[in-house]
Amino acid sequence: MISYFSFYKPLFMLQLLIAEFLFTFRLPKRSKFPLRFSLMVVLCFALSIILPFVPEGALSLSLIFFGLFAFTFLCQWFCYDVSALSMLFCLTVSYVVQHCAYCLSNCMLLFSNLNSNIYGVYTEEIITYHLPVNDVFGYIFSFVVYYLSYYLFFLAFGYKIKKNTEPKLKNIPLFVVSFFALIISIFVNSAVIYGTTNGDLIVVINIYNAVCCVFMVYVLFSMVDKNKMEAELSSVYHILRKSEEQYEISKKTIDLIDIKCHDLKQQIRSIGQANLINETALSEISDVISIYDTEMKTGNKPLDVILTEKSLLCYQNGILLSCMADGTLLNFMNEAEIYSLFGNALDNAISAVLKIEDKEKRCIGLSLCKVKGFVTVNIHNYFEDFLHYSEDGLPETTKKDKEKHGFGLKSIRYIASKYGGTVSVKTENNVFNLNVLFPIKGAVSK
Repeated sequence: MISYFSFYKPLFMLQLLIAEFLFTFRLPKRSKFPLRFSLMVVLCFALSIILPFVPEGALSLSLIFFGLFAFTFLCQWFCYDVSALSMLFCLTVSYVVQHCAYCLSNCMLLFSNLNSNIYGVYTEEIITYHLPVNDVFGYIFSFVVYYLSYYLFFLAFGYKIKKNTEPKLKNIPLFVVSFFALIISIFVNSAVIYGTTNGDLIVVINIYNAVCCVFMVYVLFSMVDKNKMEAELSSVYHILRKSEEQYEISKKTIDLIDIKCHDLKQQIRSIGQANLINETALSEISDVISIYDTEMKTGNKPLDVILTEKSLLCYQNGILLSCMADGTLLNFMNEAEIYSLFGNALDNAISAVLKIEDKEKRCIGLSLCKVKGFVTVNIHNYFEDFLHYSEDGLPETTKKDKEKHGFGLKSIRYIASKYGGTVSVKTENNVFNLNVLFPIKGAVSK
């Protein structure tokens, strides 16, 4: 003889821990994670087995489930290095998924008449319940339904939790409402267990709860997506503001360098005419000055500033920057946008080629021209990193802190979309190509 509830508590814990793992394994982990995780699993199963309380009604049954859930929250937080709110979000989603799978499993079993003892199993006369051999297939069927549901939920939503990042929540009231909706859903199911043996009503309640669970998961991840989009947009605006400030500083600096270079050339001519220094030394000094007197002339002042600035940076790092650009094609854009677009693109290219040991491959090409009905920008360079692409089609940053980096290409895409343009990335034979296209009609209309 075996108490069905004694059997179901560890089974519920297994189902819950698997669901929780799907939505937590990518979170930042604390030190000695394998040891912490192993201890967490042992403690959770131990509690589910030794918990002596036997439910006598819907409320007490619900409290047992939430007690086990609360314990997993404490244990999981012991394993993962995230905020309490982020952990509660992930585990709430996990519990919703487990509950949805539970409802679907019950519906399937009732439809199939595979297990006539799904409900009423907690009543007094079935507390000591033999697990009959003819119900074994029912449990196998239930297992398949459970973990197929888990798999589909993970495919639909699990990928939204990025590796070593934690989901951020700002709409706390909506999260609280979703959490209490889960509580109500579980309580309703518990009430059905004790309140009815009507199979049709049980199926309707379970289908309704399963639909609500799907909707809850969608709402919860919609909150995360919205917060992520707002954070990205805020970062893009910040980049544009900083670009505007940096452009003004760079413009004044380059203008000052031009003035100083002009004055030095005049002084060198005077020194040369007076024969105060030999011609070889004079030539070397002139060459050094000419390095800083190589302002780009494209017909667009902000483009000239950023290309001059980056060409000096490339020279200092042994990088060859070749440029063919008609800056007049960008007159429809404001100065900060031009500085930001080309600044971010060239910074990414410089960062990539600096990692290449072969100095002959430390080169960057830039072209800006008109092709048919488009203004086209192409920046290409060699690279050695293995690129991972996000769902938006842009490569992810190779830097460790992904929450603070990786917004350069997004700011480029934002600027392009403002003028009806597109951004595309192509990699072939270790050559990275960034292409930005602006429709000329759209550009002029702006």
